[in-house]
Amino acid sequence: MRKRIGAVIVLAGALLLSGCGGGAASASATATPKATATPAVPHAGQSADQIVAGLKAKGLPIGDVFTYTAANDPNNLLGRPGQYVSKDNFKDTRISSTDAGADIEVSDGGAVATFANPTDAQKRFAYLQSISTSGNALFAEYEYLDGDAILRISSQLTPDQAQAYSAAFKSLP
Repeated sequence: MRKRIGAVIVLAGALLLSGCGGGAASASATATPKATATPAVPHAGQSADQIVAGLKAKGLPIGDVFTYTAANDPNNLLGRPGQYVSKDNFKDTRISSTDAGADIEVSDGGAVATFANPTDAQKRFAYLQSISTSGNALFAEYEYLDGDAILRISSQLTPDQAQAYSAAFKSLP
C-alpha cells in the first residue's frame, strides 16, 4: 500500500510540474541563470623569468638571460603604475653578439615583459607597435601580445624563426 501511495505522489508531482510549463516563455522565466566561466588570462601571475624558462623548455635557442629590477631598468618603468611588473632580455644563440648582462638588447634575441593586467599590456603593446612600424629599421622587431605578457623578438631572425617563438609563447600555460 505504501508503494502505491508513493507512486501516486510521484506521479502527481510529475503531472503538476509538467502542467506548470505553459510554454517556452514560462520555462525561461523560471530557469536559473547559468554562471558563465570567465576565461583565464594567459600568463596571469607569471614572471618574465617563468615565461623565458618556458620558451627555453620548448626547445627555443635561448642563451644568456638578464632579469631587470626597478633599480636597473634603463626605462625606469618596471613596477611603475600601468607599466611592466617583470622584464627579461635574452640572447638567441643563432645571433652573434658579445653583449652580456644589462647590455643584452632585443636585437640580440628578444625580451619578455609581464603586466598586472591585459589593459596595461595592450597599452604598452600599442606603444611598441607605433615605434617598430614607424619605418625606422633601427626599431624594427617582431612583437607578440598574449594576455598579460609581451614577447619581443629580434628582426635579425627570419619570420619563420620569430613565428616559432610566437607559437611557443602562446602555447605556454
